[in-house]
Amino acid sequence: MGDDFFRTRMGHRFFEATMPKIADQLERLNTNLEALVTELRKQGEAPPSAGSQQSPAESK
Repeated sequence: MGDDFFRTRMGHRFFEATMPKIADQLERLNTNLEALVTELRKQGEAPPSAGSQQSPAESK
């Protein structure tokens, strides 16, 4: 019965609409994570500004 899921109305909707949306959102998430990592690396290379505070984990 599980092999016939794609033949049902719900299965068709899942593969034609839901799966592409999931893939698009995963791509968007990956793009955002890459941008975040890039920004964090830039901040790590720059000298700390006078107004920035060190987290407790960094001070140990």
